[in-house]
Amino acid sequence: MSDDRPTARAGPIVLVGLMGAGKSTAGRHLARLLGRQFVDLDERIARRAGRSISELFAVAGEAAFRELEVGETLEIGADIRGSSGAVVVAAGGGWMANREARAALPDATIVWLKVAPAEAARRIGRSGAERPLLTGEDSVARLAGLLDERLPAYREATYTVDTSGLDPTMVARRIASYMHSDD
Repeated sequence: MSDDRPTARAGPIVLVGLMGAGKSTAGRHLARLLGRQFVDLDERIARRAGRSISELFAVAGEAAFRELEVGETLEIGADIRGSSGAVVVAAGGGWMANREARAALPDATIVWLKVAPAEAARRIGRSGAERPLLTGEDSVARLAGLLDERLPAYREATYTVDTSGLDPTMVARRIASYMHSDD
């Protein structure tokens, strides 16, 4: 029985964007579509820290989170070195602005999942209280501020997918089409 999936670019695919952009959900769909392993960077960090991301921020602060983010990205890079790099990584919203983390995956295809702050806030909904960078904040205003801060880094992505009006499966299909268009 043959696998009728078209061959995609080698190397890791890293999904970046604001919280609520759909990185984890679309990333899982994309990994299945391309026959790759899926890695949620925030889940790895939480496991390593032995606490949720919210707890980590509350107890140790953002700097400790960013340090773990770099460490986990380096570990992912080491894990895929010498292999095809067939992995899809859902990175945290600030990963793209962290040059040290980005340097750990130099061959990555980076895809910015673009979402308007109001749409991201709507998607996050009640779970916004569990998002450490939104705690006690007007979600839309805070997300707009984060987008402004990170926009120069996001614009360096290999591809941009505007997720407005797209469900996660459609986002994954669009990314897959970009991966195959370069063959």
